[in-house]
Amino acid sequence: MRSRSCARARGRAVAETRDEQPVRAVEAERLRLLFRFFSATQGAGRSAVYETLSEGVASDNGLLALLLDAPEQQRRPSLLFAAVNSLLASRRGSDLAAYYPIHGGHRAVDDQLVPAFSAFCGQHRDDLTRLLAQRSTQTNEIRRCVALRLGIDHVQRHWPGPVALVEVGASAGLNLLFDRYDYRLDGEASSAAASSAVVSCEVRGSSGTNILRTPPTITRRLGIDQHPIDLSDPDARAWLEAFIWPEQVEELATLRGAIDLAATTAAASVVTGDATTDTARMLSELPGSEPVVVFTASLLSYLTGQARNAFVAQLREAAHRRPVAWVFAEAPGLLATTALDVPALRGPLAQRNSRYLVGASLRRADQHHDQLLGLADPYLRWFSPARDSTDDFQWIPTD
Repeated sequence: MRSRSCARARGRAVAETRDEQPVRAVEAERLRLLFRFFSATQGAGRSAVYETLSEGVASDNGLLALLLDAPEQQRRPSLLFAAVNSLLASRRGSDLAAYYPIHGGHRAVDDQLVPAFSAFCGQHRDDLTRLLAQRSTQTNEIRRCVALRLGIDHVQRHWPGPVALVEVGASAGLNLLFDRYDYRLDGEASSAAASSAVVSCEVRGSSGTNILRTPPTITRRLGIDQHPIDLSDPDARAWLEAFIWPEQVEELATLRGAIDLAATTAAASVVTGDATTDTARMLSELPGSEPVVVFTASLLSYLTGQARNAFVAQLREAAHRRPVAWVFAEAPGLLATTALDVPALRGPLAQRNSRYLVGASLRRADQHHDQLLGLADPYLRWFSPARDSTDDFQWIPTD
């Protein structure tokens, strides 16, 4: 009887493996397309290393398999590259580190980069598997504070006075300190702050020195995140730094400056919460009656269609208690699914997901007024102000 049971068990295992193979093949093809999209829309013009590596991973089944063994929600190019980057920080003598200026490398991209990456992944496969299974994407792109400042400027024109600030998907909460940073638009100072965190952004189609107003008084600063970063934990800080791209030496300095600044102030806090179920409750628990500015940047890309609707419903519920302004830097196609009253999102603009829209939605009870403020690079390396309230940005060259 035991032999028959064992035979049946082996048969089930073989059948299950056979059933899994088509699923893995489909998922591998999805990842292949995702890495190629990442190369063309994120790496190109921003990182020659990641542009080349993305194409390399897309063409290598062994490298794709690293992500196939990770939880489904973890299968992202940014997470694989961050996991490798985190290991490189303590292995600066490796062949791969030679291509990473943030780790002291000076070697230009050549035909040995992908083999060096593949060899490094092979040597550290167990560590990478562990990181991909246990870690989550955690970025604090300080440049996105430009979008937050522009959104708050818009809020001030309609609702003058102090505001409370909440960031959903806040990671370490560094964007909550947006008014403490030194802003350089088109290379010119546009802020009186003298900070070790310098936020630079190119402004296209307008003079960059006059688009930012003096920020209002921020009464409270709260971040909400499923996995908040504890900046007192050196390992957590190191993981945050792992999302800095290979060539971004200045961005690494800005991040470290922002972390140092956060360590000297108790002005902001980040709590554990879910955007789709906890936002309204947490906003209702804020004392006072001043408007609340809710900021999101790339949050929608982590939510399903149903979850995006649930998040917007949370904002709608919160707006029954006090004025709520949703300031966003998000992909147009995802914003188009959230019932924003923006005619331009019903046209070609909704297809330009390699760019982000910056805007604000002012909400009271069952009323909301939505306004697009501009189009931007997803990381706010550049920003183009909207020419008017109906601008669909077709005047900006397509990707």
